[in-house]
This record gives sequence, structure tokens and C-alpha cells, in this order.
Amino acid sequence: MSSKPAKAGQVVIEQTKVVLVTAFEPFGDSDVNASQTILQRLSAVSPSLRTGILPVRRNTVHQTLTQLVRQHAPNAIVMLGEAGPEEVIRLELVALNHDDFRMPDNDGVVTEASRIVDAGPDAYFSNLNVHSIETMVPVDDSHAKVTISLTAGSFLCNHTYFLARHFHADIPALFIHVPCLREETHTPDAFDRVTRSVNCIVQEITATLAASTPD
Repeated sequence: MSSKPAKAGQVVIEQTKVVLVTAFEPFGDSDVNASQTILQRLSAVSPSLRTGILPVRRNTVHQTLTQLVRQHAPNAIVMLGEAGPEEVIRLELVALNHDDFRMPDNDGVVTEASRIVDAGPDAYFSNLNVHSIETMVPVDDSHAKVTISLTAGSFLCNHTYFLARHFHADIPALFIHVPCLREETHTPDAFDRVTRSVNCIVQEITATLAASTPD
């Protein structure tokens, strides 16, 4: 918390906005997950962030997410996951109530065309202004390109996004897919560009939350 001067000797306390940023552990045949790599780099430039690593496990990811929410009491949740190798950051607008794991998770679980929450709606939109957030990232050579996506897939990324929107509906949430960066195939500059763009997004969300707080 920080304070600002007020009249008559009073002190008005300014609440610090807490943004929880998560990433996923490695899965499949890889020992690296780009979302975790970017989260580590993001923590280095923004050490005040609250962070956590989620398991790529359908049966336990909800429990881990809930524990992180209880621990940090965030004002917003930003979830990172990895997608394809193209250097584009995807802001996921929609979370579908739909699992279709063709690739096993880290417990070997596969599921075909099943609902995540039986009694839940078919989909949730992000409760953050995704279109506004997209415009806040500079379009230049030092930042990765940002675009809006209408599908977060049907694996753990979408699964976790839907859980966040359904069970923590009062907390603004956004899922972000980062490129599947690997040191063997991408330059250090690519990691820097992605980190800068994600940092811009997180800072914009934090600023928006602070601006929406009544004086």
C-alpha cells in the first residue's frame, strides 16, 4: 500500500492492485514450457507480480488455481499458455465449456468432446476489455505482435480459462497464448519482444483496475 496526503491531517490509503499471472508446467515430450519461461522473465522486470505455475493435469488444475486465488486474493487473473511457433501473442476472447484432449495431459488423461462444467454455460467472454488491451501494446520492432483470438483451443488452456471465469466470476480474467519459444529455434530478441508485450498487457490491466477504483 502507498499513501497520499489529505486535508486535516488525514491519510488516504491507496489500495495496490494485485494481478495474479500464471503459466503452465512443461508437458508432453518437452522439458520446457514457453509460458513458464516468459513468466520468469516477466517476474524479473516486475518483481511485485504475484505468480504461480499450473499443472497440465485436468484433474488437479482447478485445485491449484483456487489455491493461488485464495493465497493472493487478486484483483485480476492473467493466464499464460503456449501456442504455435509464430511470434504472435493471442489474447483469448472466449472460453468454451468444451474439452477435447487428443494429446494426453501429464497424468495420461484424454477426453473427447466433454463439458468442463455440466451445468455451466456454453461459453464465457473475458470480463476485461480485450479490444482496448490489444491497442495498448506498441506496434514496433521491439514488441511482439498482439492479436485477438476467438478460440483458446480445447486442451488445458481453454479448460483453465473456463474454470477461472466460472468459479471466480467476480475476478476479471484473461488468457494469453504466447509463442512456443525455444532457445534452439528463436533468438534472444524474440524472448525480449514477447516479454515486453506481455508486460505492457499486465501493466495496462493494472492501470485500468486502479483507474476504476472510486476515490
